[in-house]
Amino acid sequence: MSTEWSSYWQDVVNLRWTDVDQVVLEKVANTLGWGPERTLLELGAGRGLHSRYLFEMLRCDRPDLYEISPEMLLYMKRLGLNAIGDDQLRAKYDIVWSYGVPEHFEEPMRQEIIDRHFELSGEWVLLVIPRATWLRSLVGREDRIPARDFTYDELARRLSDGAAKHWGDPSGVEIHVEDFCPLFGVRHIPAGWYNITDRLLGWALPGGLLIAWAKKTGA
Repeated sequence: MSTEWSSYWQDVVNLRWTDVDQVVLEKVANTLGWGPERTLLELGAGRGLHSRYLFEMLRCDRPDLYEISPEMLLYMKRLGLNAIGDDQLRAKYDIVWSYGVPEHFEEPMRQEIIDRHFELSGEWVLLVIPRATWLRSLVGREDRIPARDFTYDELARRLSDGAAKHWGDPSGVEIHVEDFCPLFGVRHIPAGWYNITDRLLGWALPGGLLIAWAKKTGA
């Protein structure tokens, strides 16, 4: 898996920042709300730009950006971001989140990665994941990184399982999953045939993403 991710990120086209990214992160920021001095961890941070944007909007403590890819760790460090590996993880964070990570793994890691979010979080777990649709399945994603997108029910179930395992009493946990189509908030689509087809076939369908969170209601 590390080799596949490294190969993907070494293609500079995959380092681009798009309007879709911004719309998604505005949705995430509005969900989390303003919270100075909260600690934030992004698992599978990739370029690190997502958490840097959230950090600027939410005024969290400087976020920790976790990656297993040596190439991406170096890339983020060169940007001055707080890229970390296993030996630098804190015991707990207020917010643990990821953007498009668990769908790239099969069992048992599919659930284990979600569980890891809960293990490291003291208050919030938030995931943004592509929603499984017939068209996305037909088109496939093997040309980039192998992935199997989540259905609404699967993501809700896996969040519940992770919360029960690491947070205990389910009555004290709020779990929410919703469809979200970021293209509806984009002012323009970036030029280029690749970007156009990627948006139309990947994200433009109603509910093209799932945004989901678990929150301790007593926190």
